Amino acid sequence: MIRILLKPLQFLLAAALLLPVTSAPALAAPDARALLKESENRHRTKTQQYSGDLTVVNKEGKVRKKGWNSYRQGYAGDSKNLIRFTDPPEVKGVGFLSLPRPGSENPDQWLYLPSMKRERRIAPQDRDASFVGTDFNYEDMEEFDHEKYKVSLQGEETLDGQPCWVIAAIPLEKGSRSIYQKLTLYLRKDILYLVREDLVRKGEKEPAKRLILSDIKNVEGHYVAARMEMTDLKKGSHTTVTLKQISFNRPQPASRFTLQNLTREGGD
Repeated sequence: MIRILLKPLQFLLAAALLLPVTSAPALAAPDARALLKESENRHRTKTQQYSGDLTVVNKEGKVRKKGWNSYRQGYAGDSKNLIRFTDPPEVKGVGFLSLPRPGSENPDQWLYLPSMKRERRIAPQDRDASFVGTDFNYEDMEEFDHEKYKVSLQGEETLDGQPCWVIAAIPLEKGSRSIYQKLTLYLRKDILYLVREDLVRKGEKEPAKRLILSDIKNVEGHYVAARMEMTDLKKGSHTTVTLKQISFNRPQPASRFTLQNLTREGGD
């Protein structure tokens, strides 16, 4: 009698142990758009400014160094940006201004050259041109705005020991012109911060360039990559920007992000 009672009991215990494994529903993968929105919510700031050391190394190993000051107001699709080169003498005073346009159109961009005493508007066909001799082009100088892209989650990958979400971003045809047909974004899972971006040009299959964001610090309660490296995978050259004196949410003069200030000698 005892054996007869134990067999059903053993069966029930075994079934109970198996139940969580066999009947628990699989966890749904997070939505790419939701991840990008949450990343934007976490890292959005009213303003950002820093001084930067810029180093360009060509495929022969020749090194050129520049310095600049950068100012931003707004974030992503509504950001205003001003960059002013500080050294060496041949680029001192060169300025770059980017202002958002209504809707999802590309921003207006201007480059000021002191030697010419005038600003030059960046035309749409020049968006792939080198930005002041670096491996960044003018489109690369725009802040990423996920609303301009169709996005999808591609999976997961570990970079430098950090688990990351891998997201494909394809530019929408309406409202913006991009030289790229696809971006692959790598978001660190723990802080949802962009640490790598692979850029594929139109008509190509493999990435033409790769942006690595590293030396991530917490400054004034905000995560920021203090080192950015853009590599031209075809040319074999790379440009590294090191950020210093980083600050957030400092009030910016209303006149800073204007053409008048861009063309003002010694302006910031």
